[in-house]
Amino acid sequence: MKINSKPYAKLYPIIITFALMAILANLVLSFFQGSLADNWYLGTFGFVVLLFMLYKGPSEFKYDSEGEVLNFTTSDPIWGKIFKDLNKHYEFPKRRLNGYKVRRGLLRKRLLIYINSRSGGIKERSLLISNLTSSQYSSLVNSLNKYSHKGKNGGRKSRRSTRESGESK
Repeated sequence: MKINSKPYAKLYPIIITFALMAILANLVLSFFQGSLADNWYLGTFGFVVLLFMLYKGPSEFKYDSEGEVLNFTTSDPIWGKIFKDLNKHYEFPKRRLNGYKVRRGLLRKRLLIYINSRSGGIKERSLLISNLTSSQYSSLVNSLNKYSHKGKNGGRKSRRSTRESGESK
């Protein structure tokens, strides 16, 4: 299954352009006498929009579960150049996915992925998925449920594996 939020990310540069135009208009109008008090909301609105977009996270999310590996990629063409933490890529075999969790905040969603490491521990990886639509989000959750080992049998071994080891129930 593939999930790509890039078509919705095309709106972000337009929103950023209007926010920057509002800030610039506030600066230009502040040089005229008496207009500073009248146009304070333009600059404030522009800053609030820019901070909200930065808070919400990267605008592009890609997920691919075809083949034997799971691919997760987040990128932001504008903020990613300034904040390198917004551009992430994780790729690992499906059999290593131990579990996942989605943390919801105020207008923000974070996907926590738990991966079985080669040394026997569990690694945690984090991605911001705030910009997914509800249908993309439900498809992602369904796909992760299918490959997650924690979701199967409540995190316990299956009955077949206990029978093979010779243990009785």
